Amino acid sequence: MPEVRRILLETRDRIAASDPGMGRFKQALNATASVGTALPVLLLLAWLLGWSGPVAFATTMFGAVVAMMCSNALVAKPRAAAARTAAYFPLAVAVGLVPGTLSGGHQLLQVVGFAAALFLAVWVRRFGIDFFFYGFMAWMGFFFATFLKASWGLVPELLVASVVSTAWVWVLSSTVFHTDPRRVLQSTLGACFARGRAVARECVDLLEAPDLGSRAHGRALRSLAGQQAALAETALLAEAWSAEPGALPEGWSAAALRRRTLEMQQAVERFAGATVALRDASDELVAEARRTVDHLARRRDHAAAVASERLDRLADAAREAGDEDWWPARHLAYGVREFLRFDAAVDHPPEVDPGEEEFEAAVGLVFGNLPGAPAVSRDVPVRAARWNPMGRLSMTTRQAVQVTLAGVIAIGLGTMLSPTRYYWAVIAAFVTFTGTGTRAETMIKGSARIGGTLLGLFAAVLLAHLTVGNQVAIFATILGSIFMAFYLVKISYAAMTFFITILLGQLYTVLGSFSDQLLELRLGETAVGAVVGVLVAMVLAPLSTRDTVRSARQELLESLRELLEGVAKFADGERVDLDGLVRALDDRARRIALVARPLTRPLVLGHSPRRTRRRLGLYVTAVTQCRALVEAAQRRPLEDPAVTVAAARALADAVSALLATGMGAGAPAAEHPLRRSDVALFRDHRSARDEDPVIRHLHHLGATLTEIAETGIALPARDRSAGDGSQETGRPAEAGPAR
Repeated sequence: MPEVRRILLETRDRIAASDPGMGRFKQALNATASVGTALPVLLLLAWLLGWSGPVAFATTMFGAVVAMMCSNALVAKPRAAAARTAAYFPLAVAVGLVPGTLSGGHQLLQVVGFAAALFLAVWVRRFGIDFFFYGFMAWMGFFFATFLKASWGLVPELLVASVVSTAWVWVLSSTVFHTDPRRVLQSTLGACFARGRAVARECVDLLEAPDLGSRAHGRALRSLAGQQAALAETALLAEAWSAEPGALPEGWSAAALRRRTLEMQQAVERFAGATVALRDASDELVAEARRTVDHLARRRDHAAAVASERLDRLADAAREAGDEDWWPARHLAYGVREFLRFDAAVDHPPEVDPGEEEFEAAVGLVFGNLPGAPAVSRDVPVRAARWNPMGRLSMTTRQAVQVTLAGVIAIGLGTMLSPTRYYWAVIAAFVTFTGTGTRAETMIKGSARIGGTLLGLFAAVLLAHLTVGNQVAIFATILGSIFMAFYLVKISYAAMTFFITILLGQLYTVLGSFSDQLLELRLGETAVGAVVGVLVAMVLAPLSTRDTVRSARQELLESLRELLEGVAKFADGERVDLDGLVRALDDRARRIALVARPLTRPLVLGHSPRRTRRRLGLYVTAVTQCRALVEAAQRRPLEDPAVTVAAARALADAVSALLATGMGAGAPAAEHPLRRSDVALFRDHRSARDEDPVIRHLHHLGATLTEIAETGIALPARDRSAGDGSQETGRPAEAGPAR
């Protein structure tokens, strides 16, 4: 039984790590239940009001779509805020439904109406998250009015259906699916520790990988870095939830929670960095290190603690034998024990509460999650000539113009394929601009929509033939497709489109109009709309991915400079919220990784994905070293504050020099402050060689900043002979006594 329990706990860790706070699962379940229960409610409404035939079908289908959108809009909202948001949904529907009905089937009026609806649906996003859904509701109202060829007699019934659906989903979101911030925060914290064990699993794979330089070794390194980035993102999500009213457990403060997650994260970084350094150590050390992290990954915590003690003894023997690999072995053992200690005390506040009275989270929540790429690119200027007024428009207005133009072109080309199904092309063009900022992101999303539709077509044809005539199977397939579409949308847009295509196939089976040719037509219309959307985004005032990455890099370096200046002030005796500065730096690293993702693939001409990955890796290394620096500085009194002040300020000046250069250029101006940092750190032999972790972390950070400066031009090599040499050998830096 203990073994079964351990396996179940390990499985739970894997699930929790893949979906922090169970946000995707809850959102998918909410959408599925909202649609699944709204359908009988709407059918009951139709029966009570005497609606039948086409009217009952139209109102039921329309109400189900409104219910699906409402469930997405009200997720993670408090009851009162959800009520205020939901109250305007029927009005937003009416804003699109009435003009759509007025078009009366006239194609010219419909084109003009679609253009106006597309523009307004995107333009109103400037007013906040709620207006994102108001615009979507209005556009959907116009679309359904034209799709159903609605007459004035049908408008009241459709509006009643939207009111009932909205009210029903609000009831569900306020009761069954009400979000308790405290439970979500607790679940997210559990996901942080699950992510830590996931890092341990990757450490096992790295220690088992073939020789250095092999493809398997490279893949293991990338997987390890990916899990470490996922841990940092989960910790940021926990911080964002901690700022929500009523989220903190009794006895905790938000600052204390931030400190605990930083300490846990640093423990994970310690044993992960030690694993990299131990990769080419002696067989005995590698084998014991592998057993230690394997026990940790598999939730054999007592065995992990015992193995870490054995690894400590082996490290002592290696040190006596003159083997320098004793250092990372000691760090790995210490990091594992620290992680186990924090995991065991997950419900107990830290012994020392930072006690900041005015806590401000480094990042806020959007639909219960961290902000996406559009939040990074919102204020980045587009590439447009001076005479082009598009270059002076805000992001929402610019995208509204782009969507409108793409929609009109899609209508024209889509009509050539089918005079009655062109709206699929319009939808594809519209959603191509949803959740994207740069032209590369738009291209990736458009390609994913085409690919998902193509694969979904084959599955839809197969399932439609299997479920035809079986209403229960059709209904189950529709609900299953809704669940999978919402659950996977944040992981893969292509997967979401795949399941939406299956859903449409089932709907056409219900309508009795299903045919293979119909789905093939959908693929063609989708391709037309997606391609048009991508071309418009790339030609009409495009937002460059490189420009967005450059802007994110500037933000990262500014945050790095602010942290180093904060360390100098802290060493000088001032009160500084270093934890907050570290979390802000973590968010900047997340943002640049988010927008630089297209540049890590061979999608952009004249660009080297390998070089981009190397630069991103250096920025991540600098952030990790800053996290270790702050933890070391706050753990115990500084041994030499004057050295810390001088070195931190010199490194801050070096970052200022990097800020003044382009993303692909070196920084000769950074050479002087970097050498000043060396002078401060190695002005005497004691400060260069003693075991002060703050000095060591500053030295490592200086080396990383030198590498960043050297990515564009060749700077003279820094003199590292006075240091402990741990940066060159990949040794992790230590923030506490592991001796």
